Amino acid sequence: MLKNIPAILSPELLATLCEMGHSDVIVLGDANFPGKRYAHEGNCKFLRADGIGGAALLEAILRVIPTDSYSDTPVMLMQTMACDSDLEIPIWKEYEKIVERNDPRGKRAVGYMERFAFYEAAKKSYCIVQTGETAIYANVIIQKGVIQ
Repeated sequence: MLKNIPAILSPELLATLCEMGHSDVIVLGDANFPGKRYAHEGNCKFLRADGIGGAALLEAILRVIPTDSYSDTPVMLMQTMACDSDLEIPIWKEYEKIVERNDPRGKRAVGYMERFAFYEAAKKSYCIVQTGETAIYANVIIQKGVIQ
């Protein structure tokens, strides 16, 4: 056990966050995200966080790593498809609030990426974490910054 480390960060995930360097990327895939397949295709690490929601995991991760200050939008969310453009995606507001608490740029540090571009970016990530999040379009890419 460690002090001041969110309990939902598993030893494997903590080790992964420590191993990551500046500009490395970690993906939080929702429960529907094809994380195992994309991790295999991209030869990147794959971890599971069953039963843990995306917002809780994003908050925990951003408490222990900085976002990349050299990137305008180090936190990327998957855009809705045209057929879903009228849907409300409430988890995005939760994610923006979490980023606001953890990045001095606030929600300006959050960007949006087209679905298939998101999948391609996920394949190039350091790690994909499959969460238990059941909200739709709850996928997040986090680009790690420099510890100062």
